Amino acid sequence: MRDSQQGKLPMQARDHAIEIQHAPHAPIALFDEQGRLHGWSPAFADDCGHSTLEFRDRLIGHIWPEFDSAGWREIWRKVQRDGDATIVHVLARAKDGTSSEVVELEIGRFISLGRPLAKIEIRRSATRRLHLLQQEILQAMATGVPLTGIMETLCRRVEALAPSVICSVLSVDRQQQLRHVASPSLPVHYSSAIDGALIGPKMGSCGTAAFRGEAVEVTDIETDPLWEDYKQLALPLGLRACWSSPIKGADGRVIGAFAFYYPRSRGPTPLERQVVATCLHLCTIALEHEETRSRAYEQAFTDPLTRLPNRARFQQRISETMAVVAETGQRIAVQYIGLDRFQAVNEMLGYSVGDELLNVIASRLRSIVKDHDAVARMGGDEFAVIQVGDFNEHDIAKRALQVIELIGQPFLACGQRLELGASTGIALDTDANTADELIQDASLAMRRVKEMGRGTYFFYEKELNARMQARRRAEADLRDGLSRQQFELYFQPILDLQRFAVTGAEALLRWRHPERGMISPSDFIPLAEQCGLIEQLGSWVVREGCRAAAQLPADIRVAINLSPMQFDRPGLVRTVAAALEESGVEPSRIELEITESVLLHDNDVNVATLDELNDLGVTIALDDFGTGYSSLSYLHRFSFDRIKIDHSFIRDILRNEGSLMIVRAIVMLAHSLGLVVTAEGVETDEQLAAVRGEGCDSVQGYYIGRPMPLADFQVAIGNSRGASVTAA
Repeated sequence: MRDSQQGKLPMQARDHAIEIQHAPHAPIALFDEQGRLHGWSPAFADDCGHSTLEFRDRLIGHIWPEFDSAGWREIWRKVQRDGDATIVHVLARAKDGTSSEVVELEIGRFISLGRPLAKIEIRRSATRRLHLLQQEILQAMATGVPLTGIMETLCRRVEALAPSVICSVLSVDRQQQLRHVASPSLPVHYSSAIDGALIGPKMGSCGTAAFRGEAVEVTDIETDPLWEDYKQLALPLGLRACWSSPIKGADGRVIGAFAFYYPRSRGPTPLERQVVATCLHLCTIALEHEETRSRAYEQAFTDPLTRLPNRARFQQRISETMAVVAETGQRIAVQYIGLDRFQAVNEMLGYSVGDELLNVIASRLRSIVKDHDAVARMGGDEFAVIQVGDFNEHDIAKRALQVIELIGQPFLACGQRLELGASTGIALDTDANTADELIQDASLAMRRVKEMGRGTYFFYEKELNARMQARRRAEADLRDGLSRQQFELYFQPILDLQRFAVTGAEALLRWRHPERGMISPSDFIPLAEQCGLIEQLGSWVVREGCRAAAQLPADIRVAINLSPMQFDRPGLVRTVAAALEESGVEPSRIELEITESVLLHDNDVNVATLDELNDLGVTIALDDFGTGYSSLSYLHRFSFDRIKIDHSFIRDILRNEGSLMIVRAIVMLAHSLGLVVTAEGVETDEQLAAVRGEGCDSVQGYYIGRPMPLADFQVAIGNSRGASVTAA
C-alpha cells in the first residue's frame, strides 16, 4: 500500500470527485468510518458502472454487499491502527446487480484536511488491462510501427496501469552495451547518460540485471552499492528505488532490461510483478523482431566480407540523393573503381589473401568518406564512391587521383610486399536520369580505362554506347522470340510436407533461342522490363500458366510469377480474368507470386490491384520474402495467402545460425497471421529436414525436382501417384 500524504488527493465537495495528480487513471475512492462514500476518481466510477449522481450518499455495502457494518468496522480499525494496506477480494457487480469477476481491493489509511478516511483502490481488471495492452503492442508490431514508438506506448500504458512508477526499456547490443529504447517519463539527459554503458556487476539496477541475467531489486538507491557510480544521476531526479528485470531471447541470451523506478524507497507490489511479467514477454517479442529485421536488412544491403554497403544499397542511396539534389541544385558524381591485377593475387596467394586485401581496400576507402553509405562494394574486385556537392570536373578528377593513389599504396601479405592498381570510371548525374544509368555509365567508363592501359580515370562520354547498341540488338532478339513463339514454361514441383506429396508447381519462363540455346529469365526479364515488353510477355505467361493448369489433375495448383512492372500498367486484372475464363481452370488452383519490390511503392493502385486479383478467387504469394525490406506492415495491409522464404536463407540454414533464426521467425510470423509458408531452394535431405522441423508447410528446389516441361511434369505426377497406389 502506498500511503497518501495530506493534500495528495484534495477533495472537491462540489462534485464529490477526487483530483488524482499522480494517478489520473487509478480507480480510487474514499470512505469514512461508517462506510459512507466521500469521494472518488472518474476511473472508479467507470469501473463500478455508475454515474456521479448515482454515487451520492452511497455506503460501501451498496457497492459491494460483502461489506456489512461489522465487517467494515473491523477493517477500518485495522487500517487506522496499523497503517498497513489490507487486501480484500470481492465480486464486481454491474448496476443490475449481476456479478462478473473477482476483483482485488487495496484498502489503506488516508488523511484529508485532518480527517481520517479509508482509501480503496480497485486492483481489478489487471489481467484484462494487460490483455488489452498485449493486443495493442502486438498490433503495433504487425502494422510496422518502429520499435521506439512501440516501447514508448508500452511504457506509457504501464505507467497508467501501475501509478507512481516510471518505466524504462533498454536493449543490450552485440558489444554488451546498454542502448536506450524508451523511457518517456525520464529526462533526456538521464537516458543519454545510460546509453552506451557496459553491463557489469555494479552498473545500477539495469546494467547489473543484464549482467547477472536475473532481476535486481534496489529499494534504496542512495545506500545500495550497485548504484555507487550512478546515484548522483538518479537522486536529483527524485528516483529513490529501481527494480530491473533482464529481457531474454528465446535462446536465453539477455537482449535488454525492463525497469521500474520509484519516487520513494520501496520494492514492487504484486500487481507490478504481474505487469512486469507481461511486459517482459512483449519486450522479448519486440526486440527479437527488431533483431530479425535488422539482420535481414543487413543481409540484403551489406557486403558480407567487407561490411560495406552492397550494390543494392548503393543504388538505393544514389536514388535518394538524386531526389534531394533535384531540389538543391547540387551535383552527383559516381566513381566506379576496378582493382588492377587482383585476379593474379588471388591465383598466386589464394583467396584468403585476396579477401584480406579487399578488406584493406574497404578500410582505406572508408577513411576518405564521411558518410558510411557513400562507399560500396559492387561485387568481386569492384567498388564505388558517390560524391555530392558543388564541384567541377577538376575537383572530381582530383578526388579520383586520391582514390587511385590510396589503393596503390603497398600491402604486406604473407611476408610479401604487394601493390595493386585501380582503374576508375566517373559518371555525372547530368548524363543519367536514374541511379541505374549513373552506375552503368561509371562502370562503362571504368572498363574503358582498363582497355586503355589501367591505373587512371576516365569520364563517361556519350560515345561509350556500345553496350546500349548491344542492348538494342538483344531487344530486337526478344521481340523476334515473342513473335516466333520461342518461349515456353517449365514446371518445378512443390511438395506438401504434411501429405508428403506434390500438390503444385511453379511455372518458370524459359527462352529457347535458336542460336544461344536455352536462356534463363535472369538474362532477359530485366531487358523485357526496360524495353516495355514485359506486359506482352507477362500476359503470355499468365495465359499459358492457366492453360497448363487446366491440363493437370484437379488437386495440382500452379504458381505464376508477376513482374513488378506489370503492376505499373493497367489491364493486369483483366488479363488474369480472361486467362481464367479461356482456360476454364478453377481460380483457386492459380497462385500469383509477387516480390516485395511491388510493395515498396505502396500506392493505392497496387493495393486496389491486389484486392481485385484476390476477388477473382486466385491466391497471392509473397515471393523471395526476407531479401528486401520485409516490413510487417506489408502483411497487414495486403491480402496474402502464402510466404515463400528466399533460397538464400535455406542455402545457409545448416551453417548459419542467423539464417536459421530468420527462417524460424518468418514461419512463426506467417502462421500467426494464418499464412502458409513455402521454403525455396531446398537441395539436400538435411535442408529438407531443417525446414520441416521449423514448421514450413511446403518446399521446392532441386532436391524435390528440377524445372521440367509440362509433359514431363505430367508423367512425373502420374508416376509418383502410381507408386503410391502400388505401395498402398
